[in-house]
Amino acid sequence: MTYIKNKIDGTSSRSEKAIPNPLKQTVRGWLVVACGALFYLYQFMIRVSPNVMNDELMMTLSIDAAALGGIMGVYYWSYTAMQIPLGLTMDRLGPRFFLCGAAVLCAFASYLFGHTTDAFVAAVARFMMGAGSACGLIGTIKLGTIWLEPKHVAKVTAMTMLFGTLGATLGGAPLKILLLNVGLAHTMEILALIGVAVAVIIYFVVSNEPELDHHDEIPDLYANRNPFIDILKILKTPQAWVVAVYGMIMYIPITTIGVVWGVSYVEHAVETSETIAASVVSAMFIGAALGSPVFAFLSDFLKKRKLPMLIGTIITSSVWLTIFLGDLPLSWLYVLFFIAGFAYTAKVLTFASIVEIMPLKMSGISLAFVNMIVMTTGIIFHPVIGALIDYHWDGQMTDTGIPAYTTGDYRFALLIIPICLISSAIVLWFMKETHPERKKTDHKVPQEYGAIIDTDVL
Repeated sequence: MTYIKNKIDGTSSRSEKAIPNPLKQTVRGWLVVACGALFYLYQFMIRVSPNVMNDELMMTLSIDAAALGGIMGVYYWSYTAMQIPLGLTMDRLGPRFFLCGAAVLCAFASYLFGHTTDAFVAAVARFMMGAGSACGLIGTIKLGTIWLEPKHVAKVTAMTMLFGTLGATLGGAPLKILLLNVGLAHTMEILALIGVAVAVIIYFVVSNEPELDHHDEIPDLYANRNPFIDILKILKTPQAWVVAVYGMIMYIPITTIGVVWGVSYVEHAVETSETIAASVVSAMFIGAALGSPVFAFLSDFLKKRKLPMLIGTIITSSVWLTIFLGDLPLSWLYVLFFIAGFAYTAKVLTFASIVEIMPLKMSGISLAFVNMIVMTTGIIFHPVIGALIDYHWDGQMTDTGIPAYTTGDYRFALLIIPICLISSAIVLWFMKETHPERKKTDHKVPQEYGAIIDTDVL
């Protein structure tokens, strides 16, 4: 910030140093972003880990599906609540300290989660995981906006999502194999050690202060030091709400199928083992890993955001309806889960869109706002689906003392997913195109905000 001010004033606080090398900074910038994305990978592993532990958790904690859904939902309460405070502080202090501390917090919470037999303590551990994980996405994309040119925002988002889906894949079948071999406690200990390693990497590699500023923004952009003005501004921007709600709806399959209910559904639907069922769910994340860069590059190639988002909506809605309404063989489930994951990643464009809608200096709070709305899916849908499963359940118990849920129970509850996805097409109808080369609007600089406001998005 000081560097930019000095540059405008014609001075430099770094005059004693060599002229920054743009290419060198770009390479370093991608390395820094990769470190943030590494934490996003890690937090996604611990986020989806319960998907392969449902039976173990219900036995260890002596709970049913509704209670399990409630405990898993606690993660999203803290994750969601932390978004706005983190966005505001990252805009002012930078993401390095938060990412490093978050990795340590997630590591401690993972250890605690694996060593408790009390449902309340498990919920506290998941709450802590959610609070730490909240830094992952917005922190990484914020690093991208600091270190790289604005044209790379969609690619940074795609790279972050790529790492996240890789983490989710590792948290599927590979984690289940580890769980079967070493047990719940030791599995969570290993995840805790990984978190500590990630924290060390971030501490030594990541920096908040690049030598070269890529963003030709006017001085007024830095005039506002009142966080409540930033919050008020984004809350009063209708297009920000449209983008956020679209992202929330598209995220429902990931937060429900990918985190808690997917493995159990597949296991019952095709009568297979948990390991095979976990590999089917992993196919969804593999599809997402491939889809996120494809949608990012497709959007930049077409110079449109809305069209790729609509394509993703149509495909993913159709696929989930097919999965839940048909009796499909295992091979078809692999294919359909892959396609569903691939198409879901049209959601990555919401993060590029919100950065394009709001002033660049507000990128942290803007990303936090979208991520906060997106993550309410866990707060809403985990308890709801758990309650719907219990509602449809006939009361039968297994020999191990846990509820004997059927394929019909899961289908009854999970059909809510494609129904919601269809509504995202309606939301897109109200969205305006945000791609920088498509927007043809004038800009004004209201001094009370100290920021550039696109008059076409208000």
